[in-house]
Formats: sequence, structure tokens, C-alpha cells
Amino acid sequence: MTLGLGRRLVVMAGLRAPLALPVSVLASRAVHAAAATGASVAHEGAVTRFSLATTASPAFSLFTLGNPPRVVIDLPGLAWSGGEPPSGAGLVRGVRVRLNRPGVTRVVLDLARPVSVDRAEVVEASSGRALEITLSPAPESVFLRQTASSAAARPAADAEAPAQPARVARKPLVMLDPGHGGRDPGAIGRVARTQEKHITLAAALETRRLLEQGGRVRVAMTRTRDVFVPLTERVRAARAAGADLFLSLHADALDDRNVRGASVYTLAEQASDPLAERIARNENRADRFAGPTFEGVTPEAARILIALVRRDTLNGAARMARITVSSLAKDVTMLPNSHRFAGFIVLKAPDIPSVLVEMGFLSNREDEALLRRPDHRRVVAAAMARAIEAWCAETGALQAAG
Repeated sequence: MTLGLGRRLVVMAGLRAPLALPVSVLASRAVHAAAATGASVAHEGAVTRFSLATTASPAFSLFTLGNPPRVVIDLPGLAWSGGEPPSGAGLVRGVRVRLNRPGVTRVVLDLARPVSVDRAEVVEASSGRALEITLSPAPESVFLRQTASSAAARPAADAEAPAQPARVARKPLVMLDPGHGGRDPGAIGRVARTQEKHITLAAALETRRLLEQGGRVRVAMTRTRDVFVPLTERVRAARAAGADLFLSLHADALDDRNVRGASVYTLAEQASDPLAERIARNENRADRFAGPTFEGVTPEAARILIALVRRDTLNGAARMARITVSSLAKDVTMLPNSHRFAGFIVLKAPDIPSVLVEMGFLSNREDEALLRRPDHRRVVAAAMARAIEAWCAETGALQAAG
């Protein structure tokens, strides 16, 4: 049981660990004959996983090609005996297998859109070994940077020994969460009847544009159009994608029309003040939260895991909140005591630092007028993009491991 829990913690903590080697990798030097006995493609949340079952640890090189986007895996010394390649799913439209040159099998993943190759490694499997590749959405600029030729073979001390995991360079992933959407309009402006869901989506899209333009982080979104996404699904999407940071955007309304200014919130079981409690109650009305879950462990072990991981997570969230307040305050009117605490449902991922930004109050005449203006939203988005990049740099998420 102890070993199992340890592995779970490593997996969760590893979501934010930067990867060191370039995308083109050679995992092992398999000098003996081996066979690929089958393959599968699975999609969950924003992540697609390709798995190739083999009878022995295969050598492989991996690179990307554009127009159309493809991930190409060359496997020297590996014969294909897996029958018909699997159908596509998620980010993978289809799988093709052919003999590239004598002794080298080539597997091509035809993609639905540009991706980031987050993981490519040989792991133990019930039938021998498996090459597992994890893909997530990425802008084309990131996808094209992954194109490279094969690396030189790494000498192996023992050809029969399991291959060491091959690691792929990975930029931190930020999940932007535009609040509300679809049948849930969120707050309604007092003067122009502005709907919160439109303001949050516009601001999130602008923030994504700026971050992708900078090229230092990858960006995913819980919604990119006017659709309803339950609060729990927003959290699940961030965890399934392996997000390093979760940023939820809102613009609330209160009975007091004089309250105005931006503010940043992090999770706490008890709200820091009555205003924070009222705002959290408003935002949590979209649905109910069942709490984070851990599969395959007892309730007692789950509580220990949550406590251990959440301690680091909350520290990371508090750091992001401080950076965001400082960045926003340079250009935006702020609510007094700008960093506040409350029990927001969308901040309850136990393993992802999460913050919620209230960009202003639609119940206030000045705030509503500003939030309706694209130029003001660009100012807010620029401040949030600066904060995200600063947080990634400060926490080491942008640094490559040695």
C-alpha cells in the first residue's frame, strides 16, 4: 500500500515538472528482433494517449511534421504484427503503419490539429513493453518547434534491460476558465444588461492570444464558445489535461452598486470576509461539487493524499494570487484587500494551483462600462498574461531540467 500511494503522489506532483530532452528522442538500443503486437488510441478531457504494445523495449525516434500535422515514430528493428492499425480518437484522426526502410517500421499519427507531445516513454506492460505517447492541444508555433531529426543512439549496458523513460521537452500548460456560459449567463449588468458569460469568454480568448503570441506557455480553455460547462467538469478538464495552473475569470454583481474594482481569490474553507463569501456563493450556484476523488485507495489514504498535495498546491495558488494582484494593480482599479479567500468550487482541484480573478463588478456603472470595452479587456488580459508568465518563471515551470 505504501508503494502504491507513493506512485500516486509522484504522478500528481509530476504534472508540473518540466521535461528536459528535445522532442526527437531515442529511447533504447534494441539490437535484437522485436515486434509490435498492437496499438490503441484513447481520449479523455483534453488529452489523447497513443499506446504501442511491443514484445521488447523498442528503440524509437519521434518527430512532428506539418501541412497536415502529423506525429511520426520510427522504430528500427521492430516488426509490425498488430493487424489493422487502430481508429483515431480525440486529437488523432487516424493511425498508419508502414515499412519506412529495411528494418525500420514507421507509425504515423494523423492529427486533427497541432499538438504538444507531453510524454513519450517505454513502460512495463502485461504483455512485455509499451511505448506510450501523450498529446495535448497546442498552437501551431509550439507544434512546429518540435520538428527535429533523430538523435544518436544511446549505448545500452544491457540490451535486455528495460529502457529508461524518454522525456520530451514540455512547456507549462495553463487552463483558462471563462466563467458561466450557455444557459448560465452569470451576473447581469445593471445599466447595459451585460452578461458575465460574454465578458469572461472575450477576456479569456484575448489572454490566450497574448500567451500564445509569447510562446512561453501552452494554453487550454474549459470553453471557447457560449456553452454551459458544469463546475466539476471544468476542474476535471484541468486535471485530465495535466494543467500546471488554473485561472478562472469572472465579473460578478452585488446589491451594493458602489462596490467596484478587480480582485483575486484563492481557496479557503472559510471566507476571508463577508464580501468574499457572497461572491463565492454567487459563482458556486452553477452546480454542486462532490469533492476530489482518488481511485483505488481507502478514504483515510485519500485524505492524507489530498492534504499532502494540497499544501503545495495552495502555496502555489497564493503565490500566483500575489503576482496577479501586483500585475493588475499597475493598470486596473482594484478592490481594497485585493487578495481574498473563499470556497469557490472551481478552485478545488487538489493538485493544481488555482486562482479566480473577478475583473470587476457588472453591478457598478463604471466597471460595467469598462468591461464592455475591448481596449480595457486587452489591458486586463495583458496583466493576467504577464502574471501567468511571471508565476511560471518564479516557480521554475519555465526552466528546463538538467
